[in-house]
Amino acid sequence: MGFSDNSNINSAYAYHPGAVDGDAETERLPLNRVTSRVPEDSFHLAYISYFVLGAGFLLPWNAFITAVDYFTYLYPEVSIDRVFAVTYMLVCLAFLLLIIAFFTQRSTASFRINAGLLFFLVSLLVIPLMDAFYLKGRSGLYDGYYVTVAAIALSGVGDALVQGSLIGSAGELPPRYMQALVAGTAAS
Repeated sequence: MGFSDNSNINSAYAYHPGAVDGDAETERLPLNRVTSRVPEDSFHLAYISYFVLGAGFLLPWNAFITAVDYFTYLYPEVSIDRVFAVTYMLVCLAFLLLIIAFFTQRSTASFRINAGLLFFLVSLLVIPLMDAFYLKGRSGLYDGYYVTVAAIALSGVGDALVQGSLIGSAGELPPRYMQALVAGTAAS
């Protein structure tokens, strides 16, 4: 049955095309969980919010990787770009796996998003504060390097919390909100 014939589509499955062609998993969904009534986003505020959140969850990574020349000046004997990438991605992957395995059912998506954004804020504030009060533009102070790598690791934890939760919450909405999230990520 094609999608052009809307006369036989059950209104409870209007947003689940799999129900139209007999997808067994979709047909077993309770009717009260799948709804065809979507609240109107009259001023596109939800769309804009998901776009901004999509752009925002890569902000710390973009800030750290853009300043790689500055960090190379401060720590000349270290391959900064490689250390940053490996630290960020390994920590992000490890914590994402931990979140999936242990914390998905124990906390809400909004809590994980807010906790991740708090981690982003702390990791982004640590670097300029450390430079202003400890490094003061001097190079070769490797205590600052370890704090910087720890801030990047904290940012990776925040990314694991925010990215997975945002994608999960956008997945519960109509497809245009997932598109807004991905477009925001691409725009960052």
